[in-house]
Amino acid sequence: MRIRDKIKKPQRPVVAYEILPPREKDGTLNSYAETISSLLSQTHIDAINIPEVHDEIGRGERPVSNQDRGEPRKFGMLLQDIVGIEAIVNRVVVHVPIKEQTKWIEETYSKYEIDNLIIVGGESSKQEYPGPTVNQSLKKISKLTIGDGKNIFCGGICIPSRYKESKNLIRKSDCGAEFFTTQVLCDSVNIIKMIENYQKRCNERGTFPRRILLSFAPVSSQKNIDFLKWLGVEIPTDTEKYLNGRPGSMTERSLDVAIEVLNETLAFISEKNLKVPIGLNVEHIMSYNFQSSVEMLQELAKIYRKFCIKTQQYT
Repeated sequence: MRIRDKIKKPQRPVVAYEILPPREKDGTLNSYAETISSLLSQTHIDAINIPEVHDEIGRGERPVSNQDRGEPRKFGMLLQDIVGIEAIVNRVVVHVPIKEQTKWIEETYSKYEIDNLIIVGGESSKQEYPGPTVNQSLKKISKLTIGDGKNIFCGGICIPSRYKESKNLIRKSDCGAEFFTTQVLCDSVNIIKMIENYQKRCNERGTFPRRILLSFAPVSSQKNIDFLKWLGVEIPTDTEKYLNGRPGSMTERSLDVAIEVLNETLAFISEKNLKVPIGLNVEHIMSYNFQSSVEMLQELAKIYRKFCIKTQQYT
């Protein structure tokens, strides 16, 4: 079953692993893909989620230096071939005009055999960009046909702490978004509030909510924490103190935080009988966190899959 079909079946678990394309020092795309294949053989995933990296000057000095990385689509095609799992490529659409975006999208399918995208906007809605907005892009892409009459399967990003984010989800869905991935979660308060408000808005409209993939990542140093903050992730003060506490490693503690957030979110969905389909997305943030991210994926997937088996939310 294709990832688009899994995502559209609310009762079916969907687990994705998010991984950056390699830097030059990581070796060739092929050798890097082989390494990732070995790591991912330890667990079951439904899709590989590949970000597109851009410098974001409006956020101030980057805590971690940005380095040139491989072409996300080429990396995605390699992983599809080697690992045998569909790739979802993120595309930041604001930097080039819509005509060029359309050409890029058509090439993504014809040359790289990828037809799953996550459409990403700029770092600030107050900044002017030469390219289209997320919603403009979604509208355009939803009307495109590629190959033998196929369409591009599109998702979007959601930021639970953003004001009236549930309203943004509705707008993106109306424009063609079929699913969403969240920012990395370090607290359950905002994601619970967003899911509840999103369900209310869907009820008012008489529509079924799109799936939301909850994102998590291990952290192993203060530099990791600072980088997440720079990316816009909200980390409560008490959570940061806990991560830096003793005994135990920061990596182990970040797993504890992720488990707590996931359990609290799933419990709320069950308690309130919400119909918003949930998925799981785990990322590594830094290459040296690969192994710990796979371990986090395994632990969170157990909890999530158990929820999917037991829940009656979507029947």
